[in-house]
Amino acid sequence: MLNNAGWTRRNLLHASIKCCATCASISLGLTSSRAATATAIDGNGYSMKFIGSQREAMMLGERAATLDLRTLKGRPHLYGLGPLEWLAGEATIADQRPSLARIGPDQRIQVTESYDAGVSFFVWAEVPAWSMIPVPAGIDTYRQLEAFVGEAGRRNGLTQAFPFLINGSAETVDFHVGNSTPETPPGMEAALRTAVSSTLRRQQAIYVGFWSNQHHGVFTHADQDIHVHLQTPDNKISGHIDAVRFGGKTQLALPKA
Repeated sequence: MLNNAGWTRRNLLHASIKCCATCASISLGLTSSRAATATAIDGNGYSMKFIGSQREAMMLGERAATLDLRTLKGRPHLYGLGPLEWLAGEATIADQRPSLARIGPDQRIQVTESYDAGVSFFVWAEVPAWSMIPVPAGIDTYRQLEAFVGEAGRRNGLTQAFPFLINGSAETVDFHVGNSTPETPPGMEAALRTAVSSTLRRQQAIYVGFWSNQHHGVFTHADQDIHVHLQTPDNKISGHIDAVRFGGKTQLALPKA
Protein backbone atom coordinates (compact mmCIF):
# COMPACT_ATOMS: atom_id res chain seq x y z
CA MET A 1 0.00 0.00 0.00
CA LEU A 2 1.19 3.48 -0.79
CA ASN A 3 1.60 5.85 2.13
CA ASN A 4 0.03 8.88 0.44
CA ALA A 5 -3.67 9.61 -0.01
CA GLY A 6 -4.61 6.11 1.16
CA TRP A 7 -4.04 4.61 -2.27
CA THR A 8 -4.02 0.82 -2.39
CA ARG A 9 -1.98 -1.16 -4.88
CA ARG A 10 -5.18 -2.09 -6.70
CA ASN A 11 -6.19 1.57 -6.94
CA LEU A 12 -2.83 2.40 -8.48
CA LEU A 13 -2.91 -0.36 -11.08
CA HIS A 14 -6.37 0.64 -12.25
CA ALA A 15 -5.90 4.38 -12.06
CA SER A 16 -6.66 6.38 -15.18
CA ILE A 17 -3.67 7.46 -17.26
CA LYS A 18 -5.23 10.90 -17.39
CA CYS A 19 -4.48 12.19 -13.91
CA CYS A 20 -3.60 15.47 -12.28
CA ALA A 21 0.02 16.44 -11.67
CA THR A 22 -0.55 16.34 -7.91
CA CYS A 23 -1.78 12.73 -8.03
CA ALA A 24 1.21 11.72 -10.17
CA SER A 25 3.57 13.29 -7.65
CA ILE A 26 1.88 11.42 -4.79
CA SER A 27 2.01 8.04 -6.54
CA LEU A 28 5.62 8.34 -7.62
CA GLY A 29 7.24 10.54 -5.03
CA LEU A 30 8.77 12.51 -7.91
CA THR A 31 10.27 15.95 -7.55
CA SER A 32 8.09 17.10 -10.44
CA SER A 33 5.44 15.78 -12.81
CA ARG A 34 3.03 17.10 -15.41
CA ALA A 35 -0.46 16.22 -16.51
CA ALA A 36 -0.77 14.32 -19.79
CA THR A 37 -3.31 12.23 -21.66
CA ALA A 38 -2.55 9.07 -23.61
CA THR A 39 -3.54 8.69 -27.26
CA ALA A 40 -4.85 5.28 -28.36
CA ILE A 41 -4.40 3.42 -31.66
CA ASP A 42 -6.41 0.24 -32.14
CA GLY A 43 -4.72 -1.86 -34.80
CA ASN A 44 -5.22 -5.26 -36.37
CA GLY A 45 -3.92 -7.61 -33.68
CA TYR A 46 -2.75 -5.02 -31.17
CA SER A 47 -3.83 -2.16 -28.93
CA MET A 48 -1.34 0.72 -28.73
CA LYS A 49 -1.02 3.96 -26.75
CA PHE A 50 1.48 6.78 -26.38
CA ILE A 51 1.85 9.71 -24.01
CA GLY A 52 4.08 12.81 -23.97
CA SER A 53 6.44 13.50 -26.87
CA GLN A 54 10.08 13.23 -27.80
CA ARG A 55 10.06 16.82 -29.08
CA GLU A 56 8.83 18.24 -25.77
CA ALA A 57 11.24 16.18 -23.69
CA MET A 58 14.36 16.49 -25.82
CA MET A 59 14.06 19.90 -27.44
CA LEU A 60 11.87 21.91 -25.06
CA GLY A 61 13.22 20.49 -21.82
CA GLU A 62 9.83 19.25 -20.57
CA ARG A 63 11.34 16.14 -19.04
CA ALA A 64 9.24 15.55 -15.93
CA ALA A 65 7.16 12.36 -15.81
CA THR A 66 3.99 12.12 -17.89
CA LEU A 67 3.28 8.54 -16.81
CA ASP A 68 3.77 6.33 -13.75
CA LEU A 69 4.84 2.96 -15.16
CA ARG A 70 3.22 1.20 -12.21
CA THR A 71 -0.17 1.98 -13.79
CA LEU A 72 0.78 -0.46 -16.58
CA LYS A 73 1.86 -3.33 -14.34
CA GLY A 74 -0.20 -6.47 -14.77
CA ARG A 75 -1.39 -5.74 -18.31
CA PRO A 76 -1.07 -8.88 -20.46
CA HIS A 77 1.29 -9.19 -23.43
CA LEU A 78 2.71 -5.72 -22.74
CA TYR A 79 5.56 -4.11 -24.71
CA GLY A 80 6.78 -0.53 -24.39
CA LEU A 81 9.66 1.92 -24.39
CA GLY A 82 10.65 5.48 -23.56
CA PRO A 83 13.09 7.55 -21.48
CA LEU A 84 12.95 7.77 -17.71
CA GLU A 85 12.02 11.06 -16.08
CA TRP A 86 14.59 13.84 -16.72
CA LEU A 87 16.00 11.60 -19.51
CA ALA A 88 17.97 9.92 -16.72
CA GLY A 89 17.76 6.43 -18.20
CA GLU A 90 15.74 4.14 -20.45
CA ALA A 91 12.59 2.12 -19.76
CA THR A 92 11.82 -1.02 -21.75
CA ILE A 93 9.03 -3.58 -21.34
CA ALA A 94 9.20 -6.91 -23.21
CA ASP A 95 6.22 -9.22 -22.69
CA GLN A 96 5.46 -7.66 -19.29
CA ARG A 97 9.09 -7.82 -18.08
CA PRO A 98 10.40 -4.29 -17.34
CA SER A 99 13.96 -2.99 -17.62
CA LEU A 100 14.95 0.33 -16.05
CA ALA A 101 18.43 1.14 -17.36
CA ARG A 102 20.44 3.85 -15.62
CA ILE A 103 24.09 4.86 -15.41
CA GLY A 104 25.76 4.17 -12.11
CA PRO A 105 28.53 6.18 -10.40
CA ASP A 106 31.12 4.01 -12.17
CA GLN A 107 29.60 4.99 -15.56
CA ARG A 108 28.37 1.44 -16.12
CA ILE A 109 24.85 0.47 -17.12
CA GLN A 110 22.71 -0.72 -14.23
CA VAL A 111 19.38 -2.43 -14.98
CA THR A 112 16.56 -2.85 -12.49
CA GLU A 113 13.63 -5.18 -13.24
CA SER A 114 10.91 -2.92 -11.91
CA TYR A 115 7.95 -0.74 -12.86
CA ASP A 116 8.77 1.77 -10.12
CA ALA A 117 9.59 4.82 -12.25
CA GLY A 118 8.16 7.74 -14.16
CA VAL A 119 8.80 8.36 -17.86
CA SER A 120 9.06 11.60 -19.83
CA PHE A 121 7.26 10.07 -22.81
CA PHE A 122 6.27 6.49 -23.54
CA VAL A 123 4.73 4.27 -26.19
CA TRP A 124 3.30 0.85 -25.39
CA ALA A 125 1.14 -1.90 -26.84
CA GLU A 126 -0.63 -5.10 -25.87
CA VAL A 127 0.04 -7.78 -28.49
CA PRO A 128 -1.44 -11.25 -27.85
CA ALA A 129 0.27 -13.02 -30.76
CA TRP A 130 3.04 -12.44 -33.30
CA SER A 131 3.87 -13.51 -36.87
CA MET A 132 7.56 -14.22 -37.56
CA ILE A 133 9.56 -13.08 -40.60
CA PRO A 134 13.33 -13.73 -41.09
CA VAL A 135 15.45 -10.57 -41.18
CA PRO A 136 17.63 -10.75 -44.33
CA ALA A 137 21.41 -10.76 -43.99
CA GLY A 138 21.64 -7.46 -45.89
CA ILE A 139 19.94 -5.46 -43.12
CA ASP A 140 23.10 -3.89 -41.74
CA THR A 141 22.14 -0.30 -40.95
CA TYR A 142 19.45 1.43 -38.93
CA ARG A 143 18.00 2.96 -42.12
CA GLN A 144 17.81 -0.44 -43.79
CA LEU A 145 16.05 -1.83 -40.73
CA GLU A 146 13.62 1.08 -40.78
CA ALA A 147 12.76 0.45 -44.45
CA PHE A 148 12.50 -3.32 -43.96
CA VAL A 149 10.14 -3.00 -41.00
CA GLY A 150 7.93 -0.48 -42.81
CA GLU A 151 7.67 -2.63 -45.94
CA ALA A 152 7.04 -5.82 -43.95
CA GLY A 153 4.30 -4.06 -42.03
CA ARG A 154 2.67 -2.85 -45.25
CA ARG A 155 2.71 -6.36 -46.70
CA ASN A 156 1.04 -7.64 -43.55
CA GLY A 157 -1.75 -5.09 -43.66
CA LEU A 158 -0.42 -2.76 -40.96
CA THR A 159 -1.50 0.62 -42.31
CA GLN A 160 -0.86 2.80 -39.23
CA ALA A 161 1.62 2.98 -36.36
CA PHE A 162 2.47 -0.49 -35.03
CA PRO A 163 4.74 -2.34 -32.58
CA PHE A 164 7.32 -4.90 -33.68
CA LEU A 165 9.95 -7.19 -32.17
CA ILE A 166 13.27 -8.54 -33.37
CA ASN A 167 14.59 -11.70 -31.76
CA GLY A 168 18.01 -13.27 -32.10
CA SER A 169 21.73 -12.64 -31.93
CA ALA A 170 23.01 -9.64 -33.89
CA GLU A 171 26.55 -9.17 -35.07
CA THR A 172 26.82 -5.74 -33.46
CA VAL A 173 24.35 -3.33 -31.89
CA ASP A 174 25.32 0.14 -30.72
CA PHE A 175 23.06 1.56 -28.04
CA HIS A 176 23.00 4.22 -25.34
CA VAL A 177 21.44 4.98 -21.97
CA GLY A 178 20.45 8.55 -21.18
CA ASN A 179 22.11 10.14 -18.17
CA SER A 180 20.70 13.66 -18.03
CA THR A 181 19.69 15.49 -14.86
CA PRO A 182 17.16 18.27 -14.20
CA GLU A 183 20.06 20.71 -14.71
CA THR A 184 21.00 19.41 -18.18
CA PRO A 185 20.16 22.09 -20.80
CA PRO A 186 17.38 21.26 -23.27
CA GLY A 187 18.29 20.14 -26.77
CA MET A 188 19.46 16.99 -28.51
CA GLU A 189 23.16 17.89 -28.25
CA ALA A 190 23.11 18.14 -24.45
CA ALA A 191 21.09 14.93 -24.07
CA LEU A 192 23.47 12.96 -26.28
CA ARG A 193 26.52 14.46 -24.61
CA THR A 194 25.42 13.18 -21.21
CA ALA A 195 24.35 9.72 -22.49
CA VAL A 196 26.61 6.70 -22.12
CA SER A 197 27.07 4.48 -25.19
CA SER A 198 27.92 0.79 -25.45
CA THR A 199 28.03 -2.06 -27.99
CA LEU A 200 26.52 -5.53 -27.85
CA ARG A 201 28.25 -8.22 -29.96
CA ARG A 202 26.81 -11.61 -30.93
CA GLN A 203 24.57 -11.75 -27.89
CA GLN A 204 20.98 -12.90 -27.75
CA ALA A 205 18.44 -10.13 -27.15
CA ILE A 206 14.90 -9.05 -27.79
CA TYR A 207 14.46 -5.73 -29.56
CA VAL A 208 11.23 -3.90 -28.79
CA GLY A 209 10.29 -1.38 -31.45
CA PHE A 210 7.55 0.89 -32.73
CA TRP A 211 7.13 2.05 -36.34
CA SER A 212 5.30 5.13 -37.62
CA ASN A 213 5.78 7.65 -40.40
CA GLN A 214 3.16 9.90 -38.79
CA HIS A 215 4.62 10.41 -35.31
CA HIS A 216 8.03 11.97 -35.90
CA GLY A 217 9.02 13.93 -32.80
CA VAL A 218 6.33 12.14 -30.78
CA PHE A 219 7.58 8.63 -30.05
CA THR A 220 10.26 8.51 -32.77
CA HIS A 221 13.00 11.02 -33.53
CA ALA A 222 12.12 13.78 -35.99
CA ASP A 223 13.92 12.08 -38.91
CA GLN A 224 13.14 8.44 -38.11
CA ASP A 225 10.22 6.03 -38.52
CA ILE A 226 11.30 3.62 -35.78
CA HIS A 227 12.22 3.72 -32.11
CA VAL A 228 13.91 0.58 -30.77
CA HIS A 229 15.19 -0.62 -27.39
CA LEU A 230 16.92 -3.88 -26.47
CA GLN A 231 16.63 -6.24 -23.51
CA THR A 232 18.93 -9.24 -22.96
CA PRO A 233 17.54 -12.58 -21.67
CA ASP A 234 19.18 -12.11 -18.25
CA ASN A 235 17.84 -8.53 -18.14
CA LYS A 236 21.26 -7.16 -17.25
CA ILE A 237 21.62 -5.04 -20.39
CA SER A 238 19.06 -2.67 -21.87
CA GLY A 239 19.04 0.61 -23.75
CA HIS A 240 18.12 2.69 -26.80
CA ILE A 241 19.34 1.38 -30.18
CA ASP A 242 21.50 3.67 -32.34
CA ALA A 243 22.97 1.33 -34.99
CA VAL A 244 22.64 -2.34 -35.94
CA ARG A 245 24.25 -5.07 -38.01
CA PHE A 246 22.07 -8.15 -37.70
CA GLY A 247 23.94 -10.53 -40.02
CA GLY A 248 20.96 -12.70 -40.98
CA LYS A 249 20.52 -14.32 -37.55
CA THR A 250 17.37 -12.59 -36.35
CA GLN A 251 13.63 -12.65 -36.93
CA LEU A 252 11.11 -9.83 -37.16
CA ALA A 253 7.84 -10.28 -35.28
CA LEU A 254 4.72 -8.35 -36.33
CA PRO A 255 1.30 -8.34 -34.64
CA LYS A 256 -0.75 -11.33 -35.75
CA ALA A 257 -4.29 -10.51 -36.79
